[in-house]
Amino acid sequence: MDQPRVLVVDDEPNVAQAIQIGLERMGYPVDTASTGQEALAACDSRPVDVMLLDVRMTPLDGLEVLSRVKESHREIMVIMITAHADVKAAVKAIKLGAFDYILKPSSADELSENIKRAIAFRDLATENKQLKRQLRNKHKFDGIVGTSPPMQNVFSMIESVVDTNSTVLIVGATGTGKELVARALHYNGPRADNRLYCLHCAAIPEHLFESELFGHEKGAFTGADSRKIGAFEAVDGGTFFLDEVGETPLPIQAKLLRVLQEREIVRVGSTTPIKVDVRLIAATNRLLAAEVEKGNFREDLYYRLNVVEIRLTLLKDRKDDIPLLVQHLLEKHQTEAGPATISDDTMKALMAHGWPGNVRELENVIERAVVLSKGGEILPSHLPRMSAPPPTNDEGPAVDLTQPISVARDEFERRYAIGLLEETKGNISAAAKRAGIAWQNFQRKLKKFKINAKDFS
Repeated sequence: MDQPRVLVVDDEPNVAQAIQIGLERMGYPVDTASTGQEALAACDSRPVDVMLLDVRMTPLDGLEVLSRVKESHREIMVIMITAHADVKAAVKAIKLGAFDYILKPSSADELSENIKRAIAFRDLATENKQLKRQLRNKHKFDGIVGTSPPMQNVFSMIESVVDTNSTVLIVGATGTGKELVARALHYNGPRADNRLYCLHCAAIPEHLFESELFGHEKGAFTGADSRKIGAFEAVDGGTFFLDEVGETPLPIQAKLLRVLQEREIVRVGSTTPIKVDVRLIAATNRLLAAEVEKGNFREDLYYRLNVVEIRLTLLKDRKDDIPLLVQHLLEKHQTEAGPATISDDTMKALMAHGWPGNVRELENVIERAVVLSKGGEILPSHLPRMSAPPPTNDEGPAVDLTQPISVARDEFERRYAIGLLEETKGNISAAAKRAGIAWQNFQRKLKKFKINAKDFS
């Protein structure tokens, strides 16, 4: 294995030359620099594995050089060398990223040992990063399956924010997997060793909302017989997932905004602020921008939550992912005999269904079918009636006669509205005119079917 390349930086030429000769005799390739500027130029022009850097130099001292090196070449291991024992300088050097801090004079053997330890530390850190990346690639999207362009975009967004503390807003219809995305962000990020707390906002009575989030002191209200720690305190250091955040009452929205701004909470019945370190991930099946316009959601909170948006697609709009999802779900719900299999006719039935309940509905169907088939081959008879393949009509296109007429009508109107928006590039007035209805009526239909005209502009 090649020896690491060393750069000796010292404004005393005799010292630098002595170190160079000693290390070269031990097989190290060594370069020297007599000033901080020369050292920085050397790092930019050729590979450097380890820098032996004198602390006291002019005009750039060693600590300044160290700071600049770590800004642009974090992979270089820097060992500070000095003839003067200075605890404060040593502490500062370590904080700036130095690997070690040693005193002159040092023998070539001693320097060699420090260089070996520095390289071993760097290699171990690199290996750990690679292993974590491999582990992440294997498990990061457990349950989030798909190769379609919309899902690849979701994976890319998760990858870009997973190692940050940025607030994320996950947008998608019920059953599209919003909580799975939140779990992927938590368990593959820097807070993975701490707690993930999931709270469904629609399930909390309004009068208990504040206490649930922020806690309360004893005697704060009738029934508060003891102090209660709220969700934000309980998850300190971890990740807080607020599902269906659009259901949060307006008074609580103001307090939630304060938490995001100040990173502190106040328990009900107290005036003492408590600092909290929490990453917030929110999810909604509503169009929060529309809720802001109606006055149902605070605009300032919306922008605080929507730092990064991850939008999930309806299953019916990514049907190419269904075979992969089915295989994943068969493995998830396999019996002792192993995963069940799917007949061709059954897969055709699954591909033909509209999946209004998205991936959640698909999982329920597969789990039920595995039970009914006793872990063997899943046939169309093992599927619910709604998932049967639609019969064909010789006089026209395929029609799903298993749907109630109200569902069929809604599905037609939804597709009709989408087609008009595609043709008019999201112009609601033009689309309504083509449909022959008032603008207000067309807008109501878009709201009913959760269609955002801006997606087509």
